[in-house]
Amino acid sequence: MKSPAKKQTASPAFRTKLRNDVLEIGRRIIQEEGLQAVQARRIAKQAGCAVGSIYNVFEDLDALIIALNMQTLANLGVALQDAFEITRTAPTYERLLALANAYFDFAATNQNTWRAIFEHQLPEGKLAPPEYRQDQDKLFALVEACMTDAIEDEAQRRNGARALFASVHGIVSLSLDRKLGEFDPIATRSQILFLLGCTAKGLPGR
Repeated sequence: MKSPAKKQTASPAFRTKLRNDVLEIGRRIIQEEGLQAVQARRIAKQAGCAVGSIYNVFEDLDALIIALNMQTLANLGVALQDAFEITRTAPTYERLLALANAYFDFAATNQNTWRAIFEHQLPEGKLAPPEYRQDQDKLFALVEACMTDAIEDEAQRRNGARALFASVHGIVSLSLDRKLGEFDPIATRSQILFLLGCTAKGLPGR
């Protein structure tokens, strides 16, 4: 027969609370110190539980980090969706620019959590869960939707959306990491403007 303590530990309510507590602690650590500071033992100490208890609700540390990054993707998605809705009837160029600026604003405001999405590397041969890729695809879908009037071919729109994201992300990343000089938000927005302006010249219905 299980002891009352073990029953409590195994209860759905306890597991849900522990999961939420661990996510909140992990998120706070990333916000304040970055992804490299996330350690199971440290989180367990702050949560008041054993390290093994964390692995009862998350398969491993990678699974925990993916869950944290999915929260960030969801928050980024809200910011991009707002920009998408505001410019729904605008020309293609203006819609793409709105998304790019929203992405820059989010990254600049949430630097450590944003960086964690790209810093986390899974071990060789291990794949991210399907729902994580689905969340990423939802963000790409917003970019694709902005180009529907300009590019009829679905595969070309898909490739174009990823190419634009990679380009804008590169500008934002280099700017925030101060790889090309001191951080200058105005210069960064000008670079994004230049990139999308050149892109738009090759798109019909811009």
